[in-house]
This record gives sequence, structure tokens and C-alpha cells, in this order.
Amino acid sequence: MSWHILTLSAAQVAAGKVAEYREAFEKAFTAARGPRTMALFQRESDGGGLDLYLTPECGQYASDLLQQWTCSPCDRPSLVGLHLLVGHSEITYYLP
Repeated sequence: MSWHILTLSAAQVAAGKVAEYREAFEKAFTAARGPRTMALFQRESDGGGLDLYLTPECGQYASDLLQQWTCSPCDRPSLVGLHLLVGHSEITYYLP
């Protein structure tokens, strides 16, 4: 299993897409009963956009979101500038 990334443009951020993605992820997280290592993170990107990162566990519990959002596999992101949107606050201790 790998991490996944979804890059949002500044226009998408301004249009409130982050809230839509967060809400959909929260539903999947709740339906999966809040797995310890399932999480959604964000990091600001160039030009006012955002990168959303989904942990490897999302492949098991939210594969439909990964496909629907057309997320791309990626390496584990650095913790620098990474902010938790949905998940358990102690997630950084368990990051794969």
C-alpha cells in the first residue's frame, strides 16, 4: 500500500473544495470505525493550491474515494508543513 496525493488548484481551494473533500473523507473514516492509521492531511502548495495526502490505510477503507478523486500514488510526505484534517491526533506516531 502506498500514500496517495490529490492536488487542488488555488481556484478549487477558493471554491471550497477542501471542505467537500474533508466531509467525504470524514464519512468514510467514520464508516470504517476510525482506523488508527487512516488519515487525511493537507499541505500548501505553490500558487495558493493545496496537496491532500491520504495514508496507505485509505486503500483498504476508502478505495472508492481514491478512485473517485483520481488520487495518484506517492511517497510518504515529509511532516514539515503537513496538517492533519481528519484522523487521530497521535497519527504521526504511527505513520507508515
